[in-house]
Amino acid sequence: ANDDNARWLRPAFAQMHRVLKDGGFCVSFYGWNKVDLFVDAWKAAGFRIVGHLVFRKRYASSARFLRYEHEQAYLLAKGDPELPARPVPDVLDFPYTGNRLHPTQKPVAALRKLIGAFTQPGDLVLDPFSGSGSTLAAAHLLGRDWLGVELDVEHYQTAGKRMAALQERDRKAAA
Repeated sequence: ANDDNARWLRPAFAQMHRVLKDGGFCVSFYGWNKVDLFVDAWKAAGFRIVGHLVFRKRYASSARFLRYEHEQAYLLAKGDPELPARPVPDVLDFPYTGNRLHPTQKPVAALRKLIGAFTQPGDLVLDPFSGSGSTLAAAHLLGRDWLGVELDVEHYQTAGKRMAALQERDRKAAA
C-alpha cells in the first residue's frame, strides 16, 4: 500500500525517529531506484547512516537490464549508539522463503542476525511495515518484545496468525 507515491516517507520516518530510543538502530530496506527519496527522508528525520547491508539471494527477484539477485538495506542510528559486541557482516545470505505469506517476505534467519546484533533481550522491536510478520517472528524467537503495524488487512491477519501460532507454541512448551 502507498508504494505508488513517496508522500508517506518523510512523515513515517519522522515518527520512527521520534519513538526510537536514543542510541537505537533502524534497519530500512529500500528499492534501489528510490534511494534518493529514502536518504532524504532518513536525513530529514534525524537518522544518521552508519552502514549498508546487502542480502545475497540465490535467485533473481526480477530481470530487466540486470538479474536482481540481492536486496539492500541501510543501518540507521539515532544519536550515538554503542558498537555491537559482535558486528554482523555487511553481506548476508537471504534464503528464499517462497513468498507464500507476502510478495516481499523476508527470511526470519537473516532478520534474527540483525536483531541479535542491534538489540538486547527485552528490547522492543518495531516493524512499521510488518507484512507477513517475519521481523516480529525473529524478534519473538530472540526474546525481544515486538510491535508491528500493517496497512493491508490481509497481511495484518497473516502476521497476526503467524504470531499467535508462535505464542501458542511457546505456551505448550512451557506447560
